[in-house]
This record gives sequence, C-alpha cells and structure tokens, in this order.
Amino acid sequence: MAKFVASWKKQGGSNGLASAEGCAIRINANGKICDQSAHAGALAELWRENEPTLHSLATKALASRVPCDARLEGVAGTNFWLVAVPEGDGCLIVGRDTTLPDKVTEALMKSRALLKELLDSAVDVAFEVDADQNIRFITPVEAFGFKTEMWLGRAASQLFWPKGDAPVRNPFASKVAAHFDAVPVQLEGQERRWLHFSVHPQLDKTGNRVSLRGTCRDMTARLLAERKAKQDSLRFTLLQRITSSLNSSETAQELMDNASEALQEMLRADMVWAVVKYHEGLVPISIMGSRHEILDLDTIWHSFDDKNGAGVIAGDNRAHLGIRLDLNGQALGMVIISRDTEVSPWSDQEKQLLDGVAGVLTAAFSKAELIDRLYRLSSKDDLTGLLNRRALAETVEARLKHQCRTDLSGCLVFIDLDHFKEVNDTLGHQAGDTALKMVAEVMQNMIRPCDYAGRYGGDEFVLWLEDMRAEKAADKVRSLLDFMPKVKAAIGGEDLQLGASIGVCQSRPGVDLSFVELADKADAVLYEVKGSGRGDVAIARNETDVVVEEA
Repeated sequence: MAKFVASWKKQGGSNGLASAEGCAIRINANGKICDQSAHAGALAELWRENEPTLHSLATKALASRVPCDARLEGVAGTNFWLVAVPEGDGCLIVGRDTTLPDKVTEALMKSRALLKELLDSAVDVAFEVDADQNIRFITPVEAFGFKTEMWLGRAASQLFWPKGDAPVRNPFASKVAAHFDAVPVQLEGQERRWLHFSVHPQLDKTGNRVSLRGTCRDMTARLLAERKAKQDSLRFTLLQRITSSLNSSETAQELMDNASEALQEMLRADMVWAVVKYHEGLVPISIMGSRHEILDLDTIWHSFDDKNGAGVIAGDNRAHLGIRLDLNGQALGMVIISRDTEVSPWSDQEKQLLDGVAGVLTAAFSKAELIDRLYRLSSKDDLTGLLNRRALAETVEARLKHQCRTDLSGCLVFIDLDHFKEVNDTLGHQAGDTALKMVAEVMQNMIRPCDYAGRYGGDEFVLWLEDMRAEKAADKVRSLLDFMPKVKAAIGGEDLQLGASIGVCQSRPGVDLSFVELADKADAVLYEVKGSGRGDVAIARNETDVVVEEA
C-alpha cells in the first residue's frame, strides 16, 4: 500500500491530478472534490451520491491520520479497491478498477468448483498410499459412510478386506498403471460392495515404487442391476426350454432328461439328478452330466425338512444345489445340481434362479408322472392289464442305464406257471384266463410305484423290482407261491397241479444293460427250479458272487 500511495502522490504533485493515468479524487476540508484524474468520473460520481463505503473510508482515514483501504463491489457495475490517504484537512482517494480481475477470479473459482463437483460425481474416493500401502492422503472427508480422516496411516488392504481375503490382483499392490473392475470389498460392519479402481504407481529413479495414487468408485448398484438382468434372462430362457419340453416330449424319460439337460447347461453343472419321491422311497428318474458320483438320496431329502425353496446341501466332496418339489402338499421329488464348488461356489443369484423355475419344474414332474401313467395304460397286455413285453423291455433297459450312475441294483424276476396247459386242457381257456388274471392281480398288488410288472408271453410273467437285493426280492415273491392254491380253488381245479416256479436275477450296475440278457439269466435259474421239483424260488448267481461251501 505504501508504494501505491507514494506513486499517486508523485503523479498528483503540484500539477494536480489531471495528468494522472489512473483513478483518483482529492477531497477538501468541506468534503468537496477539489481535484480529480481524467479517469475518475465514476469514482467522483459515487462520492457526490454519498456512497456509504466511500465516505466511511475517508472519515476513517481523517480520524486515524493513516492510509486506509476498502473494497467497493458491484456499485454501478464496477468493483474498486480504494485507498484513502489523509492530506491536512482533506484526503486523497485512489481507486483501482478490479472488475475484470474479479470476474476472472470468480470464473476460475466456479470452474474449480465445477471440476471438483465433476470429480466427486465420477469417483467416491481419491487416495495415495505409501510404499507399504498405508494411506497417506484421502479425499473426500466422508465416503462409504466413514470419516476418511480415520483411515490416514492405516493399511489400505486391512480397511477394504478386514477378514484378510484381499484378492490376488490387489489394486493397492499394483506395480503398473491399471484399472480393476468389480473388485469385491467388505468394509468393517458393512455388506459386500463392488468397486472400480484406477491406480497409478509413482516410481523413483531406480524404478522402485514409492507410492501409489488412485481413485475408486462404487459400482455395486450397476453390477447388481446387470446381474439381475442376466438372471432374468437366464430364468426366462430356462423357463422357455422346460416349457417347450412339457409340450413336445413323448415320454416321461425324455421330458425329465430335457429338463435336467437345460438345468445342467444354464447352471454350468457337471451333474443333475431328478429324483421322484414314492411312498416306498426315492428313485432317480433322470441323471445327466459327465460326473459319476453316488449320492445319499435319503440324507439329501431329509436336509430339505427345514428349508424353503432352493438351498445348498453339503456333500462328501462338494456342495450341491438342490430343491424339493411339492404339489398341493404332496411331495413329488427333488432336483440336485452339482459342480466343483471349490472353483465356483453356488451364489445367491443361482439359488434365486432355481427358485424362479420351481413352478415349471413341478409341472414337469407332474406331467412326467402323468405320461408314465398313460404309458403304462397304453402299453397294457389286453388280458392281464400288466405291461406288455415291448414296454417292459424298454422300461427295464432305461432303469439299467440309470444304474450306471446310481450304483443301485434292481432285480428282474421271471415267473412261469407250472402245469398251466393242464388248466386249459381240463377246464377250458376261460378258466385259464381267469388264472392268469388272478396271478397278474397279485403281482400288481405286490409292486411299488417305482416297480414294474409285465406279461412276457403265455403263462410267463416278469417283475422289475427297483433298488432291491436278490434275497429280499425272493422273499417278496414267495407270497405268489402261497397264493396259487387260491387260484386253483377259484377256477374249480383244486386237484390240478397248477403252481409257479420263479427265478430271480439281481442286476450289476454298469454291467447289465440288456433286458434280454438279464431275462435269460433269470429264466435259466427258473428252469433249474423246474428240474428240481418246481414250486420254488431260485436266485441266479453272478460271476462275482462268492460261494461259500459247507465243510
């Protein structure tokens, strides 16, 4: 200010202010302008209009007898910086027009504010960490619900991954400039969120990293929205595929295989089991995929007792995703989906996806049951109502293929009525038909929903008993032998020799795949019964069976 005043005193010396280049007025003891510079018109006018700031400044300078300054803004569209210098009973007032510099400064401030606002909207946090990844600078003062000043000096990785589960590609450890998209973090006491990091290491002359600067922004909402859109698309596609199978599949097996295949592809699984729940137990109706694993179906089924909807079930080597299906309070079955969960654990989104298709899966199970019932009805032997030979062979071979995956054995039971020709010859074919129908009725009452009974031809019958050992099957079918006297009584042939010889052959999972070969084995052992007196049950021994000889 002193240099400024000295300059104006020099310019306005004895010749007055008229030749001065700037803006100045001289006020006398009466408060009148007694001199002014060529460019002081606006300032002089303000004085004459008794502008408060201007008069207050002159009064202050005269009272204090020292130069004083003040700012005069927005008066007549002009900004001034004013200095009042006491001169005897009057004073010299010098003004500098700061309108243009002030506007430039204001524009710069606005620009800086806009830039900061833009940066704040583009990123949530800007940071710098030192060589040990400790935070030494962070802005803004609040982010993600925390006061960020509390983070200064702390290890960045411990803040963003307090459980010690920092990713292998840790942004804070980067040695090159890089972008990291959708990095999962879990700040203390918060739900998981996903951040986008952009980092730039600072290197010394030797190439060693001395610090790392970067920014991060929260992309959780966008990521979850994208996941939901993808999930909705997957669900829609899965619903379409299973619905298409509902409309086009001709057999229960084809329907469930198509539904299982769709689940396998959409959920990137290596194994899918579709399991039907009968009163007597659980039976896999479809098994798809490349993995061979024997599942404990009963344990898995009971694990659903306390679960609603889809859930993750612990297995021996991996976790399975599964869902139980019910209709009107009746259990239909369950679907079990498996993959390597050490590499790719089941996500909440995948559970929701399986929940989202539960309705169409229930419809698939229901229709498969209906198709199976219709198939049995359409494949009936005209006389007995049992499956005919063709349908029986197709069904048994389908079960044998499944045993390759389940490691469960079934039993094929071959039944031949002894001396049946004698019934036809003695009592006539009508009595023979009655006997055949009575035997068929006993067989039908003997089996479970997962078993099959069929007429092989003439007086020969076949049973398929699912998931049953030979000894239990033999005990089960002995009731037929006990029933034969009632058949004779019903047709009026108590004196006849009508009876039954039975052969049982237990299947070997993965080995026995042909109905004909299995039937031949059961038939062969049946003829051993006939050769040793008839009216009994014999079990075919496989090559791997151990025979214990009595001493």
